[in-house]
Amino acid sequence: MAQKNKVEFTVRLDETMYRKLLGAAEREHCNLNNHLLKLIRTNVEYSERIHGKIDVSKYPLPEEEEK
Repeated sequence: MAQKNKVEFTVRLDETMYRKLLGAAEREHCNLNNHLLKLIRTNVEYSERIHGKIDVSKYPLPEEEEK
């Protein structure tokens, strides 16, 4: 199965928030990465419903900013 291009980035959390996210992911029976992706998708969908579509061409990927 072909994968979409993936972008990696770092998120800094305090230890308590990290542990709470692990607990929330466990409650949803998924790993932390999948849980965070679900939260992010939900937030983006909400933002687009309220404010309209986001023009992704306005926002460079991290490796494009370095050039």
